Amino acid sequence: MLNFFSLFGSLSTLLCCALPVTLVTLGMGATFASLGANFPQIYWLSARKDVLFLITGLMLGLSYFLMKQSEKRECPIDPDQRDACNTSKNSSYYIFWISGIAYIIGLAFSYILPRIIYG
Repeated sequence: MLNFFSLFGSLSTLLCCALPVTLVTLGMGATFASLGANFPQIYWLSARKDVLFLITGLMLGLSYFLMKQSEKRECPIDPDQRDACNTSKNSSYYIFWISGIAYIIGLAFSYILPRIIYG
C-alpha cells in the first residue's frame, strides 16, 4: 500500500517540477500557463516542493525497507494464496522502481539541473 502512496508522491514531483521546466524549455510556456489556470494545484505543489520531496523520499525509503522485509517471507502453501502473494510481490517491485525513477527525474529537474544551468 505504501508503494502506491510513493508512486503518487513521485508523480506529483514530476507535475510540480519536471513538467513546467520541460514545457517552458520546449517553448510552450503558454501551454503551461493554461494548464496552471485549469489546475491551480500545480502552483500549490511547486510552492511546497521541498516538503513534497522530503515526504516522498521518506515514503520511498520506507517502501524499500518493507519490500526487502517481504522478500524474506515465504508465501503460503495454498496455490491461490501463493499466486496472489507472488503477484503482489512482483507488482510492488515494479511500482517501487517506477516511483523511484519518477522521483529521480523530478529531483533532477528541481534541484540538480538548475544548479548546473544557472550555476
